[in-house]
Amino acid sequence: MRGYAEAASSVGLDPLEMLSRVGLSHNVLDEPDKMISFDTWLELLAQSAAVSGYQDFGMRAAIARGVPDYGQVTLLMREAETVEAAIQLYSSHLSLHADGTFIQLDKRFESPFIVMEVVGRTREQSIQGTQYCVVGVTIQIRWLTGEDFHPELVSFSHSKASSGTSIAPRFFGCPVSYNQVLSGMVIPRSILAKPLVTSQPFLRKLALQHLEPILRSPANSFATRVRFVVKQMLEDGRCSAEAIATHFGIDRRTLNRRLANEGENFSSVVQAVRLEITRAAIDRPNYSLAELADALGFQSLSAFSRWFQETYGCSASQWRKQSGSG
Repeated sequence: MRGYAEAASSVGLDPLEMLSRVGLSHNVLDEPDKMISFDTWLELLAQSAAVSGYQDFGMRAAIARGVPDYGQVTLLMREAETVEAAIQLYSSHLSLHADGTFIQLDKRFESPFIVMEVVGRTREQSIQGTQYCVVGVTIQIRWLTGEDFHPELVSFSHSKASSGTSIAPRFFGCPVSYNQVLSGMVIPRSILAKPLVTSQPFLRKLALQHLEPILRSPANSFATRVRFVVKQMLEDGRCSAEAIATHFGIDRRTLNRRLANEGENFSSVVQAVRLEITRAAIDRPNYSLAELADALGFQSLSAFSRWFQETYGCSASQWRKQSGSG
């Protein structure tokens, strides 16, 4: 809850009234480090954005919070040798504090991309949670490297607010793009190898020995991790069971078995991801059906059209016409 009251007040909200709306005790403001339900937190962000009319409220709340305090995870990050090692520690242990939050460092391109997504129960929860996450990671990197850090590009999968002035360009200090397939940020490759000036090597080793056993905990489910990788690979046109298995360093049979243990299979995961992307993009008038087909990994518009007809019982064009976005 750290920083929430300040952010809420700055946009004309009564923090106590907003807490009551989502069933939180007013006492949580006196104990900002007390853990609360992640779903409740996301709903608080979503309702705060809706009531205030500030669709960038998730960003404002994260800025008001400042450097995220994740206890032992924060200490481990501070003892990492490089920024890349700190990011890996952050992403691998984040589920201890915010299950449903996904962060992955993608180094396949010249400029690395940190993929970030928060999965809420509603689209608005996901939007506000993802905003909160992207700002939080930016602040973390500035804490580790200095306040002069700026991403090369920040992207969000949701649409830009239709009214109001967003604080995003000023805070990030770089171009901000919306309606993208993935949310996250492009960073200079040189940042990853940048050393952190913290304690002496022997103290770092001692800290890792004492803290890592405390932090051992199950990560997000395997199916969830596969889902996020599928989302990345679809647009590249190289998403296949073999490619996913290779990404995780296993064979296809092991991939199938691990998904089956969680009641899933490769096809069901791909279908779920395609449905999610379609729901987010189909009603955007500036997003062509050809672009949507590419984002879903279809080799042709006709293949996408057949899939859409089979899935929704009508053509994509008919859907858009009925919804008024065509």
